[in-house]
Amino acid sequence: MRQDAARTKGIFCGHTSMASFRTSRRNVLIGGAAAVASQSVLAAFGKGNQSAKDSPKKGNNSGRKTRVQAVVIGSGFGGAIAAHRLGEKGIETLVLERGRRWTVDDKQNTFCTNENPDGRSGWLTDKAPIFKPAKIEKETGLIETLSEDGITVWASCGVGGGSLVYNTVLLQPTQKNFNRCFPKEVSYEEMDKEYYPRVIELLEAGPIPDDVLNTPYYKNARLTNALIQAAGVPTKRLNVGTNWHIVRKEINGALNPSAISGEIWYGANSGYKNSLDKNYLKYAEESGNVSVEEHANVTEIAEDGNGFIITYNKIDTKGNTLSIEKIKADKVFLGAGSMGTTSLLMRAKHKGTLPKLNNEIGQHWGNNGDTFAVFAAGEETNFKQGGPAHFLGADYDENPFGPQSMIAFPMWVSPKNSITFLGMSIPKQSGYWDYDTKTDKATLHWDGKSSAMKELVAGMEHTCAKFEAVRDADPRTRDNVPETMRKTKADASATAHPCGGAVMGKACDLYGRVRGYKGLYVTDAAFIPLATAATNPALTIAAFAERSMDHVIKNDF
Repeated sequence: MRQDAARTKGIFCGHTSMASFRTSRRNVLIGGAAAVASQSVLAAFGKGNQSAKDSPKKGNNSGRKTRVQAVVIGSGFGGAIAAHRLGEKGIETLVLERGRRWTVDDKQNTFCTNENPDGRSGWLTDKAPIFKPAKIEKETGLIETLSEDGITVWASCGVGGGSLVYNTVLLQPTQKNFNRCFPKEVSYEEMDKEYYPRVIELLEAGPIPDDVLNTPYYKNARLTNALIQAAGVPTKRLNVGTNWHIVRKEINGALNPSAISGEIWYGANSGYKNSLDKNYLKYAEESGNVSVEEHANVTEIAEDGNGFIITYNKIDTKGNTLSIEKIKADKVFLGAGSMGTTSLLMRAKHKGTLPKLNNEIGQHWGNNGDTFAVFAAGEETNFKQGGPAHFLGADYDENPFGPQSMIAFPMWVSPKNSITFLGMSIPKQSGYWDYDTKTDKATLHWDGKSSAMKELVAGMEHTCAKFEAVRDADPRTRDNVPETMRKTKADASATAHPCGGAVMGKACDLYGRVRGYKGLYVTDAAFIPLATAATNPALTIAAFAERSMDHVIKNDF
């Protein structure tokens, strides 16, 4: 689809970051902190030639501008959309992304694989973030694992943010669930008619076609759909941002296996994902008004008269700081994801660089209701193949613990003859952040052992029990299940979908304007209170970013 094709639906009313075990989207390391999670990492700036042994250079702005109209921090679903719409409007914009640019080429070796992880898999760690606990080289890889108080959060790192590592699921919430999560002043009808379709169109998303589904590689998807239907749970094919022409080339042997072998989490070497570097960010850069700087690790946002000063470290692939840079901007758009954006704002509030931030910063954080479970199917499922995710089980009205979305996806380390499910609901508790002046770090607090979390787990296990009943009704599948796996156990100790920290109607107005500051905006998952209404967050984050940018560009420029 051409760039202007997506605009024909009124995209220019003013304008438009793991992932189940993936990440979503977005990030910015805060200071030296271990911190910054889930968001979208993007940008492209050079590796530099300074030795790691040399001291970082300060203010090395030779050949660099010292001021731009707008800075976007992060390049996931919030940052990429902000950049595109700013560029479309003719606004000089700099995108700062801590991760590297991942360009797929004919060698089909841009990313590492599940079976052979290396430094490309994890963010500045010596251990692969998921799957094998393999020893790896410390590099600026794709996924950061953040061990917070009460929960583990996975964050994505690279130009395109969470779109590089997610399951490409673009699931729209129902009106009933939407209204359970968002302020009543936000119109579902507006989102449904304008902003959700806009994102779907531009990302060229659609369901898995029959000819692909019926191949041996997608047995897992077919079995999952049949199981959900037999259990009496409403099901439908998911809209996914997958290029099916490329998947067909994999099936025909013209490209190496990637989608068909369940390569999701560490990127897609065949290029089957319609990731943001191929659409929103591409269009932003093609406008001639937007530049994307990779390996630009933002550490501080400060007041500067009528604008802001952004301080960032230029780093190399080993995380070494090559130079410390500053850029002034009239307006700043935060798209570093829930973890990155909240961390930056918490630091600015407590360090006094943005003293007018209100006390709602760091509140109303949620895990998107994420739970994980491995279901023993009792038959061969081809569990490693046929990605990404394709069918939804919508157990919304009959689950006593709340609406439950069930999505199956390939999980390379799952037991044989199993189906790995991601459950998403609406959490009944809120997490919060505080700031430790001794460590100079913002920390997330989440009660992982609360009654609300037990209910979250019980909700997923309730739906899984429906699947167990179907399996156990057939002796051929019932008798093939080990005793230890007859009861499906859910886990809610981790999330790749963090939401909140600078939410609408609290820290920000309903269009992302940060209260207390003219020209400071939040466009990413930090804007979302707790959860995206029992869905994967990507589509809703993007739709809200489109809505906010329409309003902001029309009224603030």
